[in-house]
Amino acid sequence: MKRGNRVRSPMSRFSSFRGWLAAAGVGLAGGAATAQADTAPPTVAPVAANDRIALGVEIRATPAELDSGAVRELIASELDVAVTEVTPQWPPLGVVLVAIDHNAARVVYRRTSGASIERSLSLPLVPAERVQLIAFIATNLVRDQASEILAAMSRRPAGPAAQLEAPAPAPAEPVPPSQHMLASVGFVPPLQLDRLYGPHVIVGAGLYAVMGMQDGSEVASVSGVVDYQRHFATGVQIGGAVAITRQLDGVQLAGVTSVADHAHGVQLAGAASVASRVTGLQLAGAVNVGGDVSGAQIAPINIARKVHGLQLGVVNISDGDDDAVPIGLINIARHGRTELETSVDSSELSTLTLRHGPKHVQNVVGIGWAPSHDGILFGVGLGFHQSALSAAVPFTLDIDAMLWTPAGWNTEDFGVLNQLRTTIAVPVGAIDVVAGVSGNVYVNDGNGLLSDLHPHLDHTYTSGTTTVTLWPSGFVGLRLRT
Repeated sequence: MKRGNRVRSPMSRFSSFRGWLAAAGVGLAGGAATAQADTAPPTVAPVAANDRIALGVEIRATPAELDSGAVRELIASELDVAVTEVTPQWPPLGVVLVAIDHNAARVVYRRTSGASIERSLSLPLVPAERVQLIAFIATNLVRDQASEILAAMSRRPAGPAAQLEAPAPAPAEPVPPSQHMLASVGFVPPLQLDRLYGPHVIVGAGLYAVMGMQDGSEVASVSGVVDYQRHFATGVQIGGAVAITRQLDGVQLAGVTSVADHAHGVQLAGAASVASRVTGLQLAGAVNVGGDVSGAQIAPINIARKVHGLQLGVVNISDGDDDAVPIGLINIARHGRTELETSVDSSELSTLTLRHGPKHVQNVVGIGWAPSHDGILFGVGLGFHQSALSAAVPFTLDIDAMLWTPAGWNTEDFGVLNQLRTTIAVPVGAIDVVAGVSGNVYVNDGNGLLSDLHPHLDHTYTSGTTTVTLWPSGFVGLRLRT
C-alpha cells in the first residue's frame, strides 16, 4: 500500500492536533498526489447568495470502524460549510473521500478542477479520537487546497445563484486491503512467514527469534530482541530488549525500553517506558516518560506533562494538574506550589517545613526542635490543600500527615512522632498567617528520645517496653509563598 506522510500522535482535543503535528514535522501540504481529469466536466450544484458553500464528504467505513455522522458534523463546524453526500451534481468545494482499512485510513480531497491530494495515516483505537483525527486532516486538506474559494464565497455579493462548472475528477483509487494472517514465525523481518503475504501484514499471533515487524498484531507478538508493530498492537506485545508500536491496547513488555504513541493498558520496561499518551499503568525500572497520563506512573523517576492520577517514585515531574497525586521524595510541579512555613507548637515543638508539589497534593519535609531537647527532628509527610473558595473567603486549608524521628536514634532506643495537622492560612500581603491543631501519637521503644516534650492532656499506654502517648496541640506560624 502506498502511504504518504503519517500522523504520529492523535491528541484528545481537536484543536491541539495543529501544534503537535507542526512540532513533529508532519506537513499537511507537501507531498500531495495530484491528478488531472480528462473527462467531461460534471454538473456543479448552484450556490445561492445566502447559502453556505457546500463540500461533499463520502466515508467508506462501517459504524464500528468510524462514526461517519460525527466526522461530517466536525468538518462542517470547523470549515463553516454545508456538508453533503456525494452525488453526480458536485458541490462547489469538491469532495472529501475517507476510506478505512482496519486501523489505517486514507483521506483524499478532490477539487472540482480534478486536482487531488491525499494523506494516509494510522488510526487510534479510541473511537472519539478517530473522529477528531480524520476530521482534522480533512479540514486542513480543504483549507490548503481551496482557500481562495472559501475566501471568495465568504465575500460574494448578494444576487442570483452562481453556477460553477469544472471538469470531473478522476475516479478515486481504491485503498488496497491489508493482508491478515492467523499466526507467523520468523527470525528477522526478511525471514518471516508473514513476508510471504507481502510487506504490510496484520498478524494474529507472532513469534520471532530476533526481530518481528508487521503493520499490527491482534493477539500477541513476541520477539527475542526487538518487536516493532508499525500501527497497532492489541493483546500482548513482548520484546526481549525493545517493544515499539503506535497504538497499544493491552500489555507491552520490554527488557529495556517500551515505546508507544498511545498506550491504553499496561506498559512495562526494565529501564524506560515512553509514550505520548497513557491510559492505564506505566511501570519502569528507571524512568517513565508520558505526555498525557490518565492512570498511574510507577518508577524511580516519573515525567509527564498532564497527570490525572498517581505518580509514585523518588522524583515526580509534571505540570501540576488539579487531580495529580505525586508521592515521592521530590515532586516538581511546573504550575504547582512551593511554600516555606515555620510554626511553634503548644508542646514546645518548633518546626520549619517545605511544601512542594501540585495544587492539591504536596510533599512536606522539615526539621523540628524543642528548647529542652538536645537533638533535631527530621520530618516527612504528605499534604492535601484546598484553595480559597472565593475572594470573600480567602482562607486556605491544609491537612498534613507527618512523621518525625529524632537524629541519632537507634534500634535500642527508638521513637517516632506521628502528627495529623490541620492548618488554616490567611493571606497578609506576600505571606500567610497560619494557625491550626495537631493530633499527636508518640511511639517509643526504650527510654524515649522525645520524653522531654511537654504535651498537655496526654494519655499514655504501655505494653512491655513500648509506650504510646497521645495528645492534642495547637500551633501558630507564618508561611512564605513562592
